[in-house]
Amino acid sequence: MNVRICLKTLCVLIVGGACLPLYGTTWYVRPDGGTRYSSNVSGQCDGKADAAPSGGKSNQHCAFKDVRMLWQDGSYSNGTKSPSWGWVIAGGDTVIIRGSIGTGVSYRIGWDHPSYSCEKNTCWGLTGDAYSSGAPPPPSGTAAQHTRILGENYASCRSASAKTQLHGGWAVFNVLDLSGTSYVDVACLDITDFSACGKAAQKVGCDSSQDFAQNGIRLNNKTTNLTMTDLRLHGLAVSGIAGPTGDGVVMDYIDILGNASSGWNADDGTTGKGSLLVQHYDISWNGCAEEYPIVHPLPYGDCTDQDHGGYGDGFGTATKDSDPPGWQVHFDKGTTSYNTQDGLDALHIGGAGSSMTVTDSLAFSNMGQQLKVGGATATLIGNYVVGNCSAMSHEIPGTPPGYNAQLSQFCRAGDTAIFIDMPVDRPAIFQRNIVYSNNHVALELEYVGDPSPRAAIKYDNNIFVGFPNSEGNNPSPIYSTTDLKMLTNPGASFTNNVTYHPKGDWGCPATSLQETGGSCSNPHLKDETWHPYGHGDLLPIKAGDKSSSQLAPEPHPTLHSSTVIKSLGAVVLATGAWQAWRYLRDRTTKA
Repeated sequence: MNVRICLKTLCVLIVGGACLPLYGTTWYVRPDGGTRYSSNVSGQCDGKADAAPSGGKSNQHCAFKDVRMLWQDGSYSNGTKSPSWGWVIAGGDTVIIRGSIGTGVSYRIGWDHPSYSCEKNTCWGLTGDAYSSGAPPPPSGTAAQHTRILGENYASCRSASAKTQLHGGWAVFNVLDLSGTSYVDVACLDITDFSACGKAAQKVGCDSSQDFAQNGIRLNNKTTNLTMTDLRLHGLAVSGIAGPTGDGVVMDYIDILGNASSGWNADDGTTGKGSLLVQHYDISWNGCAEEYPIVHPLPYGDCTDQDHGGYGDGFGTATKDSDPPGWQVHFDKGTTSYNTQDGLDALHIGGAGSSMTVTDSLAFSNMGQQLKVGGATATLIGNYVVGNCSAMSHEIPGTPPGYNAQLSQFCRAGDTAIFIDMPVDRPAIFQRNIVYSNNHVALELEYVGDPSPRAAIKYDNNIFVGFPNSEGNNPSPIYSTTDLKMLTNPGASFTNNVTYHPKGDWGCPATSLQETGGSCSNPHLKDETWHPYGHGDLLPIKAGDKSSSQLAPEPHPTLHSSTVIKSLGAVVLATGAWQAWRYLRDRTTKA
């Protein structure tokens, strides 16, 4: 009997242990840590204890003092040999980096000096190659045991001041390279540089006198099963994120703000593959350089657009179809605003199985289209879109004087708030959206290739409110350069929409397009005024630090608009869109 009980107990322990998360060795970096010990260098610490060194002994169990010691030991390195270069951790290990913006801590990535990498017998980065001296790709974990790179407040890291800051310098190409990695978790980091220069034709250019980094994080389509949580990528000379993704990539609470060329440039000559989910995002003010030091509440100036040598997409991709099973991209519960080209530009995502989904999100004041979907199947549900594409022609309170001196391409690409190309394999879905527009066109629908009877869209339970455009006319709610048969083709639906103040030649309801249950009446929204910039429910923006002595705006809060849209969706099912808004109008608040 005792043997049998012992065997049962052993079995439970074995099975139970298999279900527990395993994280290998934990490594520590902290400001009061010591130098790294290796076979090359007789340093103080092995990095495996959350403690400062004690006395002058070498190879103690204590933390590293410099984050770069995780992949180099301070000896001369050309990048070909360990331990002078290459991560000291193994796949499945955990790194905890102590210190935060709130405690005045920032860790440098790259060279210490503009023209050389070694000083006083210590070398940082690669000798003769400042560009490649960023953090190399960490070792991949496994499905059961991820590699983890964590700022110290990773358990509670929503605020800017809670994040651990990494600042790249002296022209480093990528602060953190995650290309080709799998099963890696990155959390609670602020990634930036200490320069106001930009490499997108900014007046303050990036030369050898500037302590800048080009990209925050590098990805590619072999980056799989990655999580990125509570990250803030801002003030980089090129992009916050560079490169597409592979399968199983999840980002949550991601801010990509004030990067001089673009927010997330996913075009590295290839395109993505598999699933990508981005939640609680703020992608704003890209195409503008962030001030250093920060002076203004909205520290984004020296903005450039395509007419002035810039780029400016919040999110943009390569013009290339994905191989099967395609790239399934989903942006949820976030904001895209004040980018000097398009907000979310998925025009060039394509290939069998590819899709672009945007849900419960807010898009406004981007200089081109707010949302844009091309060859991928489009699903846009529960979004609030304001087509004020000339917003950045105005003096916006809080910005530096002359922030827009190099901007002129307002309302580029046809003065359309939202653009969708119609693939033929699945209907596009456009439901429960609220669109304020003073464009020429609020929603442009086009075919991928020649007009097809298989192209269809489900356009249901939306609210459109039009305002006079530059020609004095209200916008066309829906427009195509060919025809709008995608609203009447098999698989389409056109029901229960509010269309208020459309262009004069728009029939309301659009019975010629078989619209049913439509209303042309005032939807009685709480705020039906036109906002040349911003939007009707903007909440106060708090401030966070770029360094211990600098202030920068917190991400735009999106919970309010998301909650309203979700509530609207529930009521629409029972009452129709305009009735739902009458129900909700006294349950929302306007800042």
